[in-house]
Amino acid sequence: MLIEKYLRGDADAVQSTSRAYVAGGLGSFEIESPDAAFDVFVNHWLPRQVFYHGDTNRLTTDPQTRNYLQDALGMVFIRPDTTREVILRAASQQFVSGKVPDGILLRPDAALKYINQVPHTDHAVWLVIATCAYLDETNDRSILAAPTGWADSDRTDSLYDHVTRALSFLAREVDDCGLPLIAQGDWNDPMNMVGYKGKGVSGWLAEASSYAMSLWAKVCDAEADQETAGWLRREANAMVERINAHLWDGDWYARGITDAGKPFGVSADVEGRIYLNAQSWAMLCGAADEDRKARMLRAIDDQLETPYGIAIFAPAYTRMREDVGRLTQKWPGVAENGAVYNHAAAFYAAALYHVDESDRAYRVLRAMLTDPQADDIALRGQLPLYIPNYYRGALHQYPQTAGRSSNLFNTGTASWFYRLVIEQLCGLRGMRDGIVIEPQIPSDWDRCRFRRTFRGAIFEVEVERVGGLTDREIDVDRKQLDGSVLSHIERGRTYKVTVRLPESAQQCRRHTAA
Repeated sequence: MLIEKYLRGDADAVQSTSRAYVAGGLGSFEIESPDAAFDVFVNHWLPRQVFYHGDTNRLTTDPQTRNYLQDALGMVFIRPDTTREVILRAASQQFVSGKVPDGILLRPDAALKYINQVPHTDHAVWLVIATCAYLDETNDRSILAAPTGWADSDRTDSLYDHVTRALSFLAREVDDCGLPLIAQGDWNDPMNMVGYKGKGVSGWLAEASSYAMSLWAKVCDAEADQETAGWLRREANAMVERINAHLWDGDWYARGITDAGKPFGVSADVEGRIYLNAQSWAMLCGAADEDRKARMLRAIDDQLETPYGIAIFAPAYTRMREDVGRLTQKWPGVAENGAVYNHAAAFYAAALYHVDESDRAYRVLRAMLTDPQADDIALRGQLPLYIPNYYRGALHQYPQTAGRSSNLFNTGTASWFYRLVIEQLCGLRGMRDGIVIEPQIPSDWDRCRFRRTFRGAIFEVEVERVGGLTDREIDVDRKQLDGSVLSHIERGRTYKVTVRLPESAQQCRRHTAA
C-alpha cells in the first residue's frame, strides 16, 4: 500500500499533501531580535517540535496526562482546536471523585501501560493550566459549558464542573498538616518512594496546587461564581501558609516530606540538597516574599547554575536513597538525578518572568539552546534543531560529561518555551476581552520586532528602548494606548504596535562610560 501511494502513485499529490501538513505546523509567531541564532530557532525549529508533540502525542496511544495536557499548551498557538479536543478528552476520562487519570486512552483498544499504571498526583494541575491557557488565547468560553462524561459514571457534567471537582479532589488528598500526598510520584516520575505508604507529601505539588487554585478562581470570577472563587482563594492562601510553615528551610524550600516525616531537599542533606522546582513554583504561587525570593535566587545561582543551564537539583545522588526512590538509582547527572533538565528550567523561567526577573529568565531560556557553532555543537553533542529533554548535570561531580545532550526529542519543554517567548519575553498574552501588551525583553536588547496572530488578527510589534523615558509607552496604529490592555480585538485586522521602554540601568552605565 505504501509503495503504491508513495512510489507508484501521484507524486505531485503526495508532495502537495506533505507541504500542506508542514505548513500547518509553522506557528503563529515570528521574531527579529539582536540574537540571530535565537530567532532562527524560535521561528523555524521550535514550532516544528511543538507541532510534532501536539499532533502525534509522542507516538503513543496512552500518553501520560501531564504530557498530553502540557503539549497542548504549545498547540494553542498553532492549532487551538487541537488543544480544545485534548482538554475535553482528558476531562472525559476523569473519575467522579475528581481524580484525573495517570494516562489518557486515545483509542478504544488502547490500555494504560508502564508508568501510567503507577499512581501520580499532579495531573489535575495540568488540566487547570491547559484550560486557562486555552481560554486566554481563544476566549472560547463555550468550552466551559461543554457536556463531558466521566470514566466511572453515565452522568454528564460541564467542563467547568470537571475542573472545579479536580481541584476539590486535590484539596482533599492531604496529610494532617494539609500538604498534598505524593503517592508514588508527582511531576517527577521516579520519585516513587517518598509517599508509597500513604503519608509522604510533595512540597512542589503544594505550590502547584495553590497556583492552579488561584488561576481557576479568576475563571470562576468571570463566570460569576463567587462562592467557588472565594473557596479556591481561601484554599490557595491556606496552602501558602502551610508551605511557609512546614517547607521553608531558611534559604530555600524543601522538595517534600517522606513517609517517615523527614523533609528532603534541605540544607541538612549531603545529596539532593536543593531542588529547582520547589523554588520556581514558590514564586509562581506567591509563597516567597521578597526576602525569601532573594535567598532562593542566591542559592540557585550558587548551587544549581551551570554553563549548560540550571540543574534540576544538586548535588546528584551517588547512592540509592530508599525514601526518595528510583531517581536516586540513575547515574549522577543523568535524567532526573541532577541533570540540567530543561522542562524544570522552563518552569524556573516562567517563575522569573512572573516576578519581573526578565534578564535571568532569558538567560535560562537561552542556555537550553545549542549555539550553531562547531565548538558548542561538539561539546553538547547536539544540533541546534530542537530542545533536548536534558543535558548532563553533576558539573562538580562529573565535569568531564557535564553538558552532553540526552538527544531525547520528547519533552514538555518545547511548549513551555514557545509560550514564554510569546507571552512573556514578547509580552503579548490573551485575556478575556483583549490582549495584554507587556514585553520583558533583556536589558541588553535595544530593540526587537515580532509578528503574532491572535484571534484572527495580526499584531506587528516594534519594541525599542528610548532614553529619558520613565515608564513604558504603547502606541496602537499611532494612537497612544492608556495602560497595557487592548480590548475588543477585530478579526481580520492588522494592528501596528510600537512599544517604547525606558533604557535599562545597564545601558545607562554604558552610555555614561562612552
